[in-house]
Amino acid sequence: MGIRGKLFAASLALIAIVGLAGGLYLESELTRLQEQEFERNLLRRARTAREAAHGLTEATPAVVDAIADRLGQATDSRITFIDRTGNVIGDSALSLEEIAREDNHLERPEVQSAFGGEPAVVRRYSTTLGKDLVYAAVPWYEVHGVVRSSTPLDTVHELLSRQRVLVGLAGGLGLLLAVLASAIAAHMAGRVVSDLAADARALATGGTGRLPVLSEDELGQLATSLNRLADERSETISALVKERDRLNTILHGVSEGLLAIDVENRVELVNEAAKTLLGLRGVSPEGRKLVESVRIPALVELAEAGRDAPRTAEFAVDDPPRYLLATTTPLRATGGTVIVLHDMTSLRNLESMRRDLVANVSHELRTPVSIIRANAETLLDGALDDPEQSRNFVQAILRHSERLSNLLSDLLDLAKIEGGAYPLCLENVSVRTAVQRAVDTLSRASKAKGLVVQVDVNADLYAHADAQALDQVLVNLLDNAIKYSFEGGVIHVTATSLDGQVRIVVSDDGPGIAERHRARVFERFYRVDTGRSRALGGTGLGLSIVKHLAVLMHGAVGVDPVEPHGSSFWITVPRTEAPAQVVATLSH
Repeated sequence: MGIRGKLFAASLALIAIVGLAGGLYLESELTRLQEQEFERNLLRRARTAREAAHGLTEATPAVVDAIADRLGQATDSRITFIDRTGNVIGDSALSLEEIAREDNHLERPEVQSAFGGEPAVVRRYSTTLGKDLVYAAVPWYEVHGVVRSSTPLDTVHELLSRQRVLVGLAGGLGLLLAVLASAIAAHMAGRVVSDLAADARALATGGTGRLPVLSEDELGQLATSLNRLADERSETISALVKERDRLNTILHGVSEGLLAIDVENRVELVNEAAKTLLGLRGVSPEGRKLVESVRIPALVELAEAGRDAPRTAEFAVDDPPRYLLATTTPLRATGGTVIVLHDMTSLRNLESMRRDLVANVSHELRTPVSIIRANAETLLDGALDDPEQSRNFVQAILRHSERLSNLLSDLLDLAKIEGGAYPLCLENVSVRTAVQRAVDTLSRASKAKGLVVQVDVNADLYAHADAQALDQVLVNLLDNAIKYSFEGGVIHVTATSLDGQVRIVVSDDGPGIAERHRARVFERFYRVDTGRSRALGGTGLGLSIVKHLAVLMHGAVGVDPVEPHGSSFWITVPRTEAPAQVVATLSH
C-alpha cells in the first residue's frame, strides 16, 4: 500500500472512530435532553389542566370529565383528575362508566408524590390501557387532589427514532464530506511525499539535483534535511574519490608489491607491482582466496603466520624467476594482513655475480701467478746459469705477466664502464677509418696465422659514437675472430646502414658457437671451450666489454651462426651524416 492509501486509511479510521464516538455521545445527549423536554412538557400540560379546572365550585365527575376531555383533545395527551381519596373523577381517555369502574389511584407513585406537594414524572405500565406510559402529576390544591397528564412511551420512542434518523443522516453526510476531504488531503500529501521520494531516489542513485522546498512544514523541513544530507554526501564522496585516487597513485606508483588480505585470507587489494612480481598479469585476484590466486606455498604460510605479529621471509618464484622478500603486518582492527613484497632478484644476482667474479678472477689469476712463481723458482734454483733454458723460463714469465696485465686492464675497464666512470665523447666517427685502425692494430696476429682480413665498408658511412670506445669494441671483436679462426682462413668485416643504425659485422670461419652458448657469450668469463680459450690467452672479459660499450653508445650486440661453420659477431651504433667536405671529396 502506498503512502496515499496509508494516509487515507488512517484518516478514514480516525474519522470513523471519532464520528461513531461523537454520534453515540450526541445521540445520548439529545435523547436525554429530549426526554427531559418531554417530561417538562407533560408537567406543563398537567399544570395547564390544573389551571383550567381552577375555580370549580362543583367538582363532580361529569363536570371534571368534560374539562378533561377538552384538555386532552387540546393537548393531545391523556388528562386525569384525581380527588383527595385517590378516586378518578375525570379522564380524557375514559367515559363516565369507565371512570366509575376505575381502580383507586392513591397508591400510584406519581399520585403519592403529588399528594406530598412535589410534582412527579414516572414511567410505568398502565393496566387500564395495557401499554407503557409516562405520567406527570401535580398537586390540585383546591380539592386537595391531583392533576395528571400522560402519554404513551411509543410517542416518545417515535420522536427519538425520528431524531436518530436525522442525526444519522447528518452524521453520514458529515462523514461523507470528511472522507472526501480526507481523500483529497491524502492525495495532495501523498503526491508531495511521492515527489520527495522520487527526488530522494534520484539523489540516492547519484543525482546532482536538489529537492524543492515548497513549504515550511514537516515536509519542507524533510526536504531541507535531505538536501543537506545530499550536500554532505557529495562532499564526502568527493573527499573519498580524492583519497582513493591518492591511494591508487601511491599503490601503483611504488615499486614494492602490496597485497591486502582479509581475515578469511581473501585478497582485498593488490597493486600492479605485486601482480608483476607474482606473475598475475591479466588476472584479477581480488575477492578470491590467496591460495587460489598465488601458487606459492611459502607466501600462503607466511600470510597465515603473520596474522598475530609481523613476519619476514624470502623465497624464490619460478615463473618468472625471481627472489622475493615478503613482510607481513597484521591489521588489528579488521583481522586482516598487509603483505609487502620486495624484489631481491637484482641484489641476489649481484651477489651471485660478485661471487662468480671473485671465483673467476681468482681462477684466472691462479694459473699465470703459479706459472710465473714456478719459473722464477726454477731460475733461482740454477736454471739461470743455463742460457738456453733460462731464456724459455723468462719468456714464459713475460707471457703470463702480459696475460695478468691484460686481465687487470680488462677488469679495470669493465669496472669503469659498469660504475659509470668510463668517459664517453660522442662524435661523428668514420666507420671505415675505425675498422681499418683495428685491422692495422692486429695485423701482426692475423699474419701470424696466415689469415686474410677482408674489409667492405663505404667511406661515407659515419656513426655517432665515442672513437676510443668504438676502437676498443672493434679490436676485441677482431681479436676474438683471429683467435678462433683456423689458420689460413678468412675474416670478413662489413658495415651497412639500416633504420638509422650502423651495423658492423665481424665474421670468421672458425668452429662456430653452439646455439645454447650464443645467449651467454657476452657474460664475464663465460667460455664456450674453456681449455682452448685459456690456451689462446683470452681473459674472458673482451666480449662483456664489447656489450657494455655498445649499450653506452646506445647500440646493441649479438652473434649469429655462419654456414657451414663460423660465427658472425655484430654491433649496432647510431648512424649520422657524413661531413660535407667528405661528401664533396667522394663525389669528385
